[in-house]
Formats: sequence, C-alpha cells, structure tokens
Amino acid sequence: MTDSRFFYRDLEPLGAFQQAMQTRLHAAVPDDWWIVIADVIGSTRAIEAGDYKQVNTVGVACIAAVSNVDREIDIPFIFGGDGATFAVPDILIEGVRSALRGAQRLSGESFGLQLRVGMVRVSDLTSADFWVHLAKVRLSPSMTQATFSGRGWEEAERRVKAPDAPDVVMLDPRDEPAEGSFEGFECRWQGVPNFNGHKLSLLVAATLEDTAANLATYQAVTDRIHAIYGDVANYHPLRPGAMHLTFNPRLLSHEWRVRSAHVVWWRRIGYFLKMLLLNLAGVYLFVRHIDTEAVQWSRYRDELVENTDFRKFDGMLRMVIDGSDAQAAELEQFLAAEHLAGRLAYGMFKSHEALVTCLVRSCNGNHLHFVDGSDGGYALAARGLKQQLKALKT
Repeated sequence: MTDSRFFYRDLEPLGAFQQAMQTRLHAAVPDDWWIVIADVIGSTRAIEAGDYKQVNTVGVACIAAVSNVDREIDIPFIFGGDGATFAVPDILIEGVRSALRGAQRLSGESFGLQLRVGMVRVSDLTSADFWVHLAKVRLSPSMTQATFSGRGWEEAERRVKAPDAPDVVMLDPRDEPAEGSFEGFECRWQGVPNFNGHKLSLLVAATLEDTAANLATYQAVTDRIHAIYGDVANYHPLRPGAMHLTFNPRLLSHEWRVRSAHVVWWRRIGYFLKMLLLNLAGVYLFVRHIDTEAVQWSRYRDELVENTDFRKFDGMLRMVIDGSDAQAAELEQFLAAEHLAGRLAYGMFKSHEALVTCLVRSCNGNHLHFVDGSDGGYALAARGLKQQLKALKT
C-alpha cells in the first residue's frame, strides 16, 4: 500500500480563495485516512449563557492538540467556532485519539464544557458513495488553509452526532491514554471592534444536487458580497492597526487555563506572569517597530491579518465580515431571494466585535489565527442555517 501520510502536505496550494469552491480542483482523501469531528455539546446554550469565548477556546485547543501529534505531518482541519473537523492519516490515529481525549478532559475540567469527539474511516464513507475531497489555499507566503468538499464530511458529522450510527468510533475522556499537548495555543489579543457597525458571521450552503449549479451559486454569493462591500480589505474583520495585546486577566485566563492545566500552582502563576511580561514587551516592540532575530515586530500584525481564517469553505461558505446594517440588509435580501428559489440556505449573526484565537508555531510567518464573531458568531448563525435546511427537506 502506498504511504499516504504526506498526501496533504504534497498537494499544490490553490492560489486564490475563489478557487476553494471549485471542487473539480480538489483531491480525494485516501481511503486509509479518518474524518474526525470534535464539537462542544450544547454550545448554543453555553453561548447564550455568555460562555462564547470558552467555547471558541475549546475548539482551537482541539486543533492545537491534533496539530502537535506529529509536526512533520500536516493535518488538514476547519475551525467551526464550537469545534473542528479534521482529516487524519491512519498512522497518526492512535496519537490523535490520545490528544483529543486530553482535550476532552481539558474542556470539562477547565471550562465546564462537554466535548464530543467521533471518528469515521474515509473508506466507510466512500464505500457508501459519500465522497470526501479536499484542497488547500494559499493564505500568505508562509501559510495555507484547508478547504473541504463532498457529502462525506456532512455524513461523518451526522454519524458522530447520531446515536448508534454505523462505523463510528466515539472517544471517552475516561479512557487512557489521554495526553494532549497544547503548545502553540495563544489567546493574547483584545477583541477587535467593528469598523462600520458590526461583525457579521455568515454561513451559506448551496442546496442543489448539481455540482456545477452549486458552484454558480457560490460564485453569485461572493460576487454579490464584493458588489455590496467592495474589496476584501473593506470587509476584512481585522486591521493591523486595530490589533492590540490585552492585559485583561479575564481575557488572558483562557490561554492560561489551556497552557497551564495539570501543573503545580507555582508554575501556573509563573505562566500567567510570563504572558503579562511578553505582552508588555510586545507593546513596546510594536510601538517602536523594532525587529529582532526571532520576530519581525514591524510586520507581525500585517502577517496576522494575512494568516486568518475569516473566510473558508468546507462544503459551505463561512465568513466573518465587517460592515454596516445597510450592507447586511442588502446582502440578506439577496440571500433570501436565492433561498426562496431553492438554491441555498443561509444563517447570519451580528456581533459587536471579532474574537481572535491563535496557533503560533513561530512568530516569523508560521502562525494561524482563528476569527469568530463575539456573542455567538458562527454557532448562532448556524441556528438559522439549520432551520432553513430543515424547511427545504419538508
């Protein structure tokens, strides 16, 4: 059997986000890989109770844990706000199980949230005619982003969430081993305020059976977004000049609870003091535009904005957009008409700021930043999307 562990690493990146939705450019995931679904149970209730940052933190902590299993092997993933979806080669699956059981324990013990994790073999999906494809898109010279397509991803999620579904391996945090490394997880930025009125978390799912027709739907949506909002720079939810490090203990506590879990009390205190000192040094270096051997501080915030997942495609279009109420109303009018025509379903949620949670391998390019709307973001936008999808099936 051909060694497929480097399948994702060896894919040629697509050059532009518009290509992410051109599923003919995607490659079939090898049959010996697994689809892994991790999501916070009851995330909507937790968000409504004000725990939206905790839910986000658990989702990114899962990504850190899986990414640290073997740094030599790239693992594609999509962050969904309240969890993440991964494609994992079989050679790493035991390590991923242990890492995600560690994430389950962290979620429960540090945040009071129950993390569900399930796995489905790709071969079990493809043998039932659920295809599983992916590609990667160039974000910047240093970073790429995964993009998914095919009904297999949706089917894997359905099986993980359904009781007694076939061919699913569910993880139990009480089992051993349960050892996750959360190295690289960082959460040191203030919330990013809106520039034009709000941050709009947007989900759009094309609903026709024909692949070409769905591609045309996504193209029409992105064209309308550009017509309403202008260039990407106009609606990008982040701006380099608006990125400010935080000294708020409540905000810093999320990283602290992830990175210093299960260590002695004095090391926990030491880690918190380390975050404060690093942020203090960062503020000085940002203001002075001082570059060091380790970090080009004069460019770091520009790289941060480049290396964000504010728009992505995993069988549906996910975006966080900065805009005005008038622009959102115009976009919703268009989407409502497309939904009435049976071409798509959508969900929207307005937040007053954007949340940024980070996975930092190095401060010179190799850092990825996950963006969601505050107060619920993607998770609450998904509520409207699910209602529309349900209505289309009745």
